[in-house]
This record gives sequence, structure tokens and C-alpha cells, in this order.
Amino acid sequence: MIRAYELVGRPVITIDEGAVVGETAGVIIDTASANVAALIVNATNRFEAPKAVPYALVQGIGDDAVIIENASSMADFGTLPEILDVGRPDSDIRGVRAITRTGRLLGTVADLMIDLDAGSVVAYEIRGAVGGADATDAIDAASLSLLPVELVITVGRQALITAAETAAGGSAK
Repeated sequence: MIRAYELVGRPVITIDEGAVVGETAGVIIDTASANVAALIVNATNRFEAPKAVPYALVQGIGDDAVIIENASSMADFGTLPEILDVGRPDSDIRGVRAITRTGRLLGTVADLMIDLDAGSVVAYEIRGAVGGADATDAIDAASLSLLPVELVITVGRQALITAAETAAGGSAK
């Protein structure tokens, strides 16, 4: 398991030429299935727009690099409308409020925990709210806990809604 943020900056290298074609800039998550739809890659040419590598075309992800078959595995986002239709960048999910379906603020999404072998999100790292049930928007930076993906009802644009009463996986209602 790895935090999505830890993937950022890894070189993307092709098998066919052994060439560095860019570096990872994030992941696109299918919020309905919690699967990784694609990696976002900043090309080596600074003037090119970021590209997408569908996760199915990723050959391997190691501590030091991401391996793809060849440069044609990368595509412009405009040519992959299905990824943009179902997915959202991890950077858009970080920072959204995590709220129980009973209306209690748990905190904000700090990061996404990804199982690289399965290509899916397994948990959301939540930075907890100060003061428990009566908390306002004050967030305690030291309070981090994992919210298993099975307890997430919705990952929306402004809020992640969960059945859990605590980010540590307390009683689900």
C-alpha cells in the first residue's frame, strides 16, 4: 500500500527504449469503483500538456520508477474522455471534507492509500477535526486516521460522505 502523494515525481520509463518520458504528477481515481483509472504524467518537454497512462498499461511501479511499454502508452486527456468522465485527480479529492451521513465532520481527506497490485484505493487518510462532534472547520494536523473505502458512500466535489462515525472505522450506521 502506498499514499497517492508518494507516487508524485517518479520517473516514467519505457521498456522499449529505456527512455525517461516524463514523471508522475498524480493519479486519476474512478470515484464510483475506487479504482485507479490512470496515472497523470508530466512529459519531459515542459511545454507539453500533462498526459494520461491508463492504469492497465502500466507495467510496473517501483520505489524508483514507473515502467510503461512505450511512449505511445501515454495519451492526451482529450483522447481518453472515458477517464475524465468517471475519474477525478487525487489532487481534487485531497482537502475535501469527510462527513458522516449523520452530518458529523470527521476532518478532511489528507491522502488516498492505494494498493498498487489491485490498482485501487483501499482507504482514505483523514486529518481529523479538533473537538469531536462539536468541531467547526478547525483541523488538527497531528490527527491522522484511515477510513476504509468500504465505509465510503460518496466521493463528491465538496465532501466525502461516510457511514462511519469515526475515521478510525467506528460504528457504521
